[in-house]
Amino acid sequence: MRVTTGMIFDSGLASMQKQHSRLLDTMEQVSTGRRILRPSDDPVAAARALEVSQSQSVNTLYAANQGYASDALKLVDSKLDAATSIVTYLRTRAVESGNGGYSASDQAAIGADIAQQFDELLSVANSQDATGDYVFGGYSSNTKPFGGGLAAGVQYQGDQGARTLQISASRNLPITSSGDEIFNTLRAGAGSAFALGAAANSGTAQVSGLSLSGYNDHRYVVEVATGPSYQVFDTTIDPNRTAPITPTVTVSGSDNVLSFGGVSLSLNGTPAIGDEFTVSQVAGTFDLVGNFVNALKSGNQAAIRFNSGQAIAGMDAAQDSISRVRAGVGSRMVEVDTQQTINSSMNLQYADTLSRLQEVDYASAVTSLSQQKVFLEAAQQSFLKVSNLSLFNYLS
Repeated sequence: MRVTTGMIFDSGLASMQKQHSRLLDTMEQVSTGRRILRPSDDPVAAARALEVSQSQSVNTLYAANQGYASDALKLVDSKLDAATSIVTYLRTRAVESGNGGYSASDQAAIGADIAQQFDELLSVANSQDATGDYVFGGYSSNTKPFGGGLAAGVQYQGDQGARTLQISASRNLPITSSGDEIFNTLRAGAGSAFALGAAANSGTAQVSGLSLSGYNDHRYVVEVATGPSYQVFDTTIDPNRTAPITPTVTVSGSDNVLSFGGVSLSLNGTPAIGDEFTVSQVAGTFDLVGNFVNALKSGNQAAIRFNSGQAIAGMDAAQDSISRVRAGVGSRMVEVDTQQTINSSMNLQYADTLSRLQEVDYASAVTSLSQQKVFLEAAQQSFLKVSNLSLFNYLS
């Protein structure tokens, strides 16, 4: 086989280019700290590293959601703490109002104070977060959950939902609670019920007594008609009020006593046509406080005595309701903390796996770099010597 000058140059050039390419790759590995510069360097490890990187990115999103969830739950807890303080104060004032030494003006002053606390509690129930969403509105985060006020009554305008955040692959965590659940579902004790006048009533009649015997736990609505005469509707089984019940009405002192469905309801004062009164095992915080304020301002001692006792029972139920919801919030806060710990451990595992798959072994790389420099220099020197060979060098 004839070795030509062109073959010598081509072979030498190819050898130097090969050694130079290896040297550049090793230099890039050392400078970047990455073993895999392109998928072809290690296809299996590159594919595995891509999977781990994607899992790490998803884990980072969960970590962000966990932070948002923690902040949201802390806000809910702080608002419930404020509501607890107000309810406790209202209960204290209800107990105080029963002091027999207080005059009508003293009781009116307590009523004015409680009216201020009513507005404060309503403000807490309509709390917003940093983005302007209502905390206790359920899914209706853009709608003020509690509308109205002391004079017209308070109506819940939200829904029963609870907004959630996904904090892990398998957990959507509720971060809010429905205001209806917290403030509008106060349950009377066993064998008792709440009796309330509607906020919009225009007459002077107020509930002054309630006794139960054979009560079936239904919700009754008493409507005042002409005369006055009374109609009672069992809205538990007849929500559209199509089957009125005519109660038995008797007079006991200054009270009109209405008897129906195992209930004896006493009204003190003069009712107006269209006034309504309800008897139910479930009542709203704002309705109970509103009735108590109206009784205190009226100076009607029978109504004050009844509504102060009812307010005490109602605030006890409100404390239980808030505590129950707050316990759930606390449990979810612990769950977020636990998930954050798990999330941090997973991030460390992902980082360790990526390091093992992608990062260069500097000791090995630097050794290879030195070796490849020697190989390149050897190839260069060999080419110089081979390229200078000629028969003329051996002719004398």
